[in-house]
Amino acid sequence: MAKPDKISRFLPITFSNGMKVQRFGKQCPACRTMVGADQMTGIASLIRNRIFLAAEGCCTACGERFPITCVITDDKRVHRVMIPGALFRFWLQRAVRNLPQPTDPREWELNEPQPAPAGLVVGDGDDVLRSEESLGRFQGDAIPAWIEYDQLRYLFERAAPPGGAFRLEEDELLLDGRLIYRRSARQVV
Repeated sequence: MAKPDKISRFLPITFSNGMKVQRFGKQCPACRTMVGADQMTGIASLIRNRIFLAAEGCCTACGERFPITCVITDDKRVHRVMIPGALFRFWLQRAVRNLPQPTDPREWELNEPQPAPAGLVVGDGDDVLRSEESLGRFQGDAIPAWIEYDQLRYLFERAAPPGGAFRLEEDELLLDGRLIYRRSARQVV
């Protein structure tokens, strides 16, 4: 189980896309002084390519103590968590208890970029059978509930985020650069 420590001891953390969080800071709510990771005690963990952080900051200027609960995504955006800090910290401690915890949190940093699993990318020119059943519309076009490609069936999973900031898993297929499908256990005959 991850033990509370200075947040600076958990950093740097590197995401699978190569982005790295080396520093973290937050303004003191009382005096607006920037409080760095050295003045924060809590837990930070990389789970499913997001950094979950639950800590308490202590301002060196005014002595104010304040909770910090946030999630940092792989584009380095910080999202505030809207549940009470104690509840979030409890959840985070339970979430990381079965994860392998290195003795030195700096070991979390990836030494080499991990190769992204190669999913399939198909477009209009490829031989794709699209279901007539539509799940809705995305960017003006119908979303087929399933597709068949190379004698395999794929079920709709999600729309690709804008800007190409996503990763295809081994069993996923990107259709027309916009829709992501996951391979079904059912094989087409």
